[in-house]
Formats: sequence, C-alpha cells, structure tokens
Amino acid sequence: MAHKILVIEGDVQMLAWTQGLLEDEGYDVLVAIDDGTGLKTAVSEKPDLILLDIFLPGMGGEEVARYLRADPETAEIPLIMLANDSELDSLTIGHESPVDDYLIKPFDAVTLVTKILPYLGRKGPQKSVISSGNGELDSKMGGGIPLGSLTLVEGSSGAGKSVLSQQMMFGSLNDSFTLSLFTSENSVKSLVKQMRSLDLDILDYLLLGKIRIYPMELSQLGNTAPRRLLQAMSRETSRDMIIVDSLTLAIGQSTLEEVLGFFEECKRLCARGSSIILILHSHALNSELLVRIRSLCDAHLQLRTEEVGKKLVKTLEVTKVRGADKTTGNIVSFEVEPGWGMRVIPVSKVKG
Repeated sequence: MAHKILVIEGDVQMLAWTQGLLEDEGYDVLVAIDDGTGLKTAVSEKPDLILLDIFLPGMGGEEVARYLRADPETAEIPLIMLANDSELDSLTIGHESPVDDYLIKPFDAVTLVTKILPYLGRKGPQKSVISSGNGELDSKMGGGIPLGSLTLVEGSSGAGKSVLSQQMMFGSLNDSFTLSLFTSENSVKSLVKQMRSLDLDILDYLLLGKIRIYPMELSQLGNTAPRRLLQAMSRETSRDMIIVDSLTLAIGQSTLEEVLGFFEECKRLCARGSSIILILHSHALNSELLVRIRSLCDAHLQLRTEEVGKKLVKTLEVTKVRGADKTTGNIVSFEVEPGWGMRVIPVSKVKG
C-alpha cells in the first residue's frame, strides 16, 4: 500500500507542483490550501507524513503544526515545514520547533524524496524477511530469509551467484530496506547497467541513497583484506543489509583461523541488527573449512550448473534457512534471461 502524504500549501502552483512530484513517485497525495482544511484532513485521514507551508491563509504554518502536535490523533505524524531561503531566520529550530524537519523551496523530485524517506520509514520496513521480489524463489527459500541472518551464497563460477544476490538486492530495495554493497565484481556504472539489463533498475534507489555501492580493490591488501573489509562493514551497520559480492578474493590469502574469525565477527554484526549476505566461490576454501563456515551461517544457498539432457541448467539448493516460516531444503532450477532476470524453470521443462 502506498504511503499517504498530506500537503498543506497556500500557493496553488506550488501545491500542484509538489503533488505532481509525489504522485509520480507513487505516493497517495492529499492536498489542502488553508489551515482549516489541512487540520480537518489530518484528523480524518491520518496521513503517514504532512508537508506544511510556513505561510498559510489563516493561522500560519507553525501554529498549524502546534495544533497538530497538541492533538493526540495527529501528534505522532511526522511534519516537514516548507519554507523559502528568505524565511530561514524566522524559523524555530531545535527542540522548541513543532516540526521534525525543514525543506527549502524550490526543490526537485530527488531532494523531496530524499528528505521524506527517513520519516516514512520511521515505523520500519513492513517485512521481516529478505525477499527476492520473485514469489516462486521466495517460496523455495522458506518464505524469505529472516532479517538479522548471516547468509552464505555459495557456488561455482557462472552458477548465478551474482544474479541471485542482485535479485535479492532489488527485492529488498522494493520492500523499503536500505543496503550497502561491497563488490569486487563491478564498478557502480557496470552494476547499474548489468542490473538494468535484467529489468532490475536500481538507479533511483542509488540517487536517493537507499543503496550504497563500494567497489573493492583487494589485490594489494593481502592477508589484511578480511580485517579491512570488516572495518568497512562495521561503518555500515545503520543499513538494513550488507552484501559482499564476492568474498572470494578477500579471504584468498587468509589462514583458517582468520577466515573463521571473519565469519564470527559477521555473526556479531548480525546480532546487533544487521542482515549480511556473503557471496563465495565454492572452490576458494577446502571442504573441511566450508563445512565449519556453513554451520556458522543462519542461511546457506548453494548454486551449481548441471547438465540435464543436452543443456546446462542453473540450480539453486536451499540447504538451510534458520527461522524460516516455511519448509526449506528445496531445489529450484532457473534461467537468466535479459530483460527478465531469474526465471524459474518448471520441473517438466528441465527433464524434457
């Protein structure tokens, strides 16, 4: 369901401009041109956010804000005051202010949405799981991976690890989560281009700061790479999710103890509220170490390429999702198609 935003603005042209910007972004917009209508609409509709012009016919913006704060029906609704540069000196700033924030006119769509998103997210994301945005895939993953999980996505080269992680990124962004991606596989430009080719366009999310992308240059770091990566990840714990694609080069020169220590530290970050997805090439570590790492993780997704008949098919095996709502242990075959992304292949088609 779209967020409901009330705009109380005395300038008809500015009201129409702001309404248009918000509706283009998919919000449900209510409008009022004066104090009385604005107060009545706020009480009757209880919007998720109110944008309030400082100058209104009647009592004025700040007084309207104080009425809204004093009414138990509207006291908790986030308020953002619209003002011009010339009005900055007259604004009440700090704990005495009846509003949560200020937005200076004129503004464009990016500035507007960047300002309002934190207040619309005040209640937190509605979902408690990490979704791929693909219903068939989610059902195979037990309904989605619970937030706060440490997830290992493992597979051989070309098995679809990056595509799966990108699908999960896009699904999470659509569910209003914020995330940080550390990637040795792409630059910012190449990632945006690659995901767009799969009909997973993240450009708007990138511009709005919902996703941060950090290309990794690991070749010169040697055995300090895991420690340096952990330090960078620790600075991103305010985000809902942290994804590393891929971890293979970062731990390539590390000892067994250093690799286990890295995963244990990731578990600590998850215990503090982060959801972490680590992408790893299966042949990067020996089988004994892989078994120990898998046991540390809350979720384990394994990808491989198999020959079925005369064609190669990518397969995802959900070996473990701790705390999943539904049964896991499922195996699903899929194709990666330009303009479509991951497309689940029916069993009959695979065998045929």
